[in-house]
Amino acid sequence: MELKSFLHQIIQDNTSSVLEPPDIADHEAFISSTHQVDLSQNRPLYDLVTLSGWYTNEEQLRGFLYTGLSLPRCYAWISPFAPGTICKMHSHNSIELTYVIEGRLRMRIEKEELSFNQGEFVLINSDILHGEYLYKENCTLICLDIDDSFFTRRMETSGENDYTQSLKKLINQKRCQYLYIRFSPVGSSPQTTAILTLLLQELTANLPGKKHLATGAVERVIDLLTREFHMQVARQDTADLHKALFEDIQNYVRTYHSTVTVQQIGAAFHFSPDYLNRIFRKQTGLTLSAYIQDVRLSEALKLLHATDLSVESVAERVGYQNQGFFYQKFKDKYHILPGEFRKAEKSRRAGQIIYGAVEK
Repeated sequence: MELKSFLHQIIQDNTSSVLEPPDIADHEAFISSTHQVDLSQNRPLYDLVTLSGWYTNEEQLRGFLYTGLSLPRCYAWISPFAPGTICKMHSHNSIELTYVIEGRLRMRIEKEELSFNQGEFVLINSDILHGEYLYKENCTLICLDIDDSFFTRRMETSGENDYTQSLKKLINQKRCQYLYIRFSPVGSSPQTTAILTLLLQELTANLPGKKHLATGAVERVIDLLTREFHMQVARQDTADLHKALFEDIQNYVRTYHSTVTVQQIGAAFHFSPDYLNRIFRKQTGLTLSAYIQDVRLSEALKLLHATDLSVESVAERVGYQNQGFFYQKFKDKYHILPGEFRKAEKSRRAGQIIYGAVEK
């Protein structure tokens, strides 16, 4: 089931059978007193993550869901609203990460009036006052309240195949400088919607393994902010973004140097090759293609120095299928042919061994 339909169904299935109170605040108070759980907008964060989701429709009804890692069940209600109502301005002692599943979300963040479109994320730092507007239109969203230290650890921890570490550090830095950060999708974001659906399922089903699976899903959502989205930055932050991109692409090329292409890098980072070429020219004076060649030749030099692999095997290992092209590029960079370099290295090492024996 798609994410929107799944969320709507969970709200329908878990809405209390009691008569609807006249407004949301009364319903929050009723649920809080009945189930000993704080559902107010200024509630503290009990867990590493809690999830709330809501929708509005053209019938002027708002469905709301709240759940978390340690809660025994999810809580939901449906209540009428007046179009143009703004939810009470509130803040959290956690990071709020909201994904717009459907429609358009309009908010007030501190004194700014803002709008976020379908498919976008908005990250609001802790202790920032904000409130959502309710309109007579279809809008659906999921909001994750994430513990600040948990978010920071995930942004600063590098996984084995994590090639976006500098971008994550930039996000962590900028979220402390601004009221919010907008993330725009670079495509349909299939992994993000799949992970959010899994997270919603785990937090509402309350089955064994819930905490581990839900925590892992949140980690994946945080990771996907740099893989399926572009962080929108102010003009004065463009240089910081370019530097982070440059560092991450350097790591990516070093990791996959034997097979990587400019087109693959563009697809991995969701930027056009021309755009990335401009960044690399500014940082190194080289095009991205020339930088890939440079890394391959540096790796070839290391292998010729440290191993007994044949020159042909070295060329193939670093990504050259055309031996003649490898010989040409190697000589252009080091002013010596690979075989001659190998011989010179062997002579130098032999000389060092002989010299050492004489010294003894």
